[in-house]
Amino acid sequence: MKPSRHRQRKQWRRGETGDPLKAISRRFRSQATQSRFCHKNESARILLDKNWLPSKDCEYLISVYEIFWRPKVGQKYNGNKVIDHSVLIGDSEIEFYLWELAERMRNRIQKFFGVADLFIESLFLAALLKGGFHEAHADNERYVRDKWVPNHTPQRDYTAILYLNSDFGGGELCFPQHNISISPNRGSLVAFPSSGNFIHTVHRVSRGIRYSMPVWFTKNKRFAVWAE
Repeated sequence: MKPSRHRQRKQWRRGETGDPLKAISRRFRSQATQSRFCHKNESARILLDKNWLPSKDCEYLISVYEIFWRPKVGQKYNGNKVIDHSVLIGDSEIEFYLWELAERMRNRIQKFFGVADLFIESLFLAALLKGGFHEAHADNERYVRDKWVPNHTPQRDYTAILYLNSDFGGGELCFPQHNISISPNRGSLVAFPSSGNFIHTVHRVSRGIRYSMPVWFTKNKRFAVWAE
């Protein structure tokens, strides 16, 4: 139910032999070319909207993260400390704010990719600490024995990341298949399909903390965080 204010690649294609994740890991030592958009074809695009979210909103989300994250509440992996939306919805004002923001993201993604009827599948606030990184992966598939198969979150159709700060080093988001590297900046919105055609990785953070708000969208209403 919608919350109320009061409850408030070289390109790697399917069919090629070898493990693309291992090949990408080898190639990933070299820096990819920066670009605003990647247009391989109509189904292979990456959205980047700079200054999409005002600085004051970014600061607010970072403050929410700092208030709520605790070792027994958040999750940790690869130097990443994340809070699931379920931790935050106990506060009606915060829940309504997050829902409105995720709805704005959903509308922008639907317009850019020409799709309809997406639902918010999950939402996190995340902090990637110094030394933290993400290995090459896809968000709804994994590569096993020369083919792509569903992973543990096959319901995810589109991935979005909202960057909340710029005062850190490293932490670039890279798409080696498309020769794209994006340096996160405060307020920037990045979105892309969650499939194996968009393998991505995050460079190790060299200094500071990289704050972000990852959100996933699904076509399957059964997995919606907030039902319509």
